Amino acid sequence: MPDEDLAREVQELRKALEELRESFAVISQMAQAYLRLINIYAQYGGLSIDVVVPEVRSDPIAREIVRILFDLKRANVSQITRELKGRRGKASRNTVRAKLAELKKLGIVVEVPSERGRSYSLSKKVVKKWLELIGMPIRLDQTNDY
Repeated sequence: MPDEDLAREVQELRKALEELRESFAVISQMAQAYLRLINIYAQYGGLSIDVVVPEVRSDPIAREIVRILFDLKRANVSQITRELKGRRGKASRNTVRAKLAELKKLGIVVEVPSERGRSYSLSKKVVKKWLELIGMPIRLDQTNDY
């Protein structure tokens, strides 16, 4: 009987030790991601969308549209124009439409099904690069957001 109790306790201790190992692995990943972020911050002076999407570095309107889509996840031309106008002071639907076409051609933005016409979202490639940059272990195939 005492051997069975001892065996059960050893089994419980093994299970607890394994759970601790898993917890330390997660903490280690988070620490590595944090250090990577600090390194990027030191190297680039900030964590801007330009680091992930260097194609928009020289185009302030395209860069702001990408930021808007990061915030809203998906939006149509009118929503993007309204948000852009609030952030920059002015915006036109024609300019937004043209910039979205450019971003779509570059593979940064994709058209997504919508109840009312066309909506736009960031491509999974861009979102994945951002999540890798900040060290978030999120698999996009397990989420419906993008």
